[in-house]
Amino acid sequence: MTSATPDSLGELFRSLGLSLTIRAADGEEGAWACTLTRPDGATYEIESVTFFDVDPDTADEWAVEPGPSRVLSVLAGGDVEAEDAEGEAAASETEAAARGFLGDVAYALLVRLDEESLE
Repeated sequence: MTSATPDSLGELFRSLGLSLTIRAADGEEGAWACTLTRPDGATYEIESVTFFDVDPDTADEWAVEPGPSRVLSVLAGGDVEAEDAEGEAAASETEAAARGFLGDVAYALLVRLDEESLE
């Protein structure tokens, strides 16, 4: 990371030198497969994810294409809800993989920035 601490998910994405590749997920309408790549070539795969925008006046929602900030938010686990022990184990595994991909310091910053963006 650069010496200045990023203030947003987009800034964090850029400071880490990540790149994002997206493609339609196989067999799932509106879903995307996303690959994050670090400058050293290491990758983090998200097999299938769907993102929505919501009209604040009507509560209508529609699927949208992922961008760097939305994909980083997935890594932070902000939208993961573990409903049982299996879900909790999957969430812990996902957190460990994201932490391993980003590193402890960047992952902690990601979680903080994601929480701030949800407020």
